[in-house]
Amino acid sequence: MYKYKTREDWLEAAIEIFRPRFDATVYGFTLPSKVRVSVGFPPKGGLSNNRRCFGICVRDSGVADRIPQIYLNPTIEKVGGEMGFLAILIHELIHACGIKNHGKDFKRMGEALGLEGNMRSSHASSWLQEDFKGIALQLGDFPHAPVVPALQFLKPDKCRIHKCACPECGYTVRIAKKMDRSGFA
Repeated sequence: MYKYKTREDWLEAAIEIFRPRFDATVYGFTLPSKVRVSVGFPPKGGLSNNRRCFGICVRDSGVADRIPQIYLNPTIEKVGGEMGFLAILIHELIHACGIKNHGKDFKRMGEALGLEGNMRSSHASSWLQEDFKGIALQLGDFPHAPVVPALQFLKPDKCRIHKCACPECGYTVRIAKKMDRSGFA
């Protein structure tokens, strides 16, 4: 049974749990009073196999009503753990504080909040992962089923059309790649 009916309600409750942690850091960056969060594909790299984008934050300067918006990739399977929803949410909340890139300010905030590794693709430290277990118990089940990218199940198209040109007259024609010597497959 779900305590929250929507993923957004669950994620907003998680933000409120994280808010005191952001306020406790001494680096001068504060979490905005309102942050919108949703599960949705990022505009670029949402289904990529080699460098999948797990989250994106549109900071207040990029939104008409000046309320930062965070989108978490629906292909994510875990809530806690190194690269679960909660770890990615913390990463994107740091951007919502106004930190644009993954430089020194981001690294200091990230490490203070429990992120580690390369900050461009940070992950939760072991102690933060332990905290996630308590947070998950407090919030209840996450009302989400991961989206399975259908692209990985598609068979490659073997009937590609190729452009062929006559070397003498320049006449061009488009033919299938698999043609026998008689001209037809």
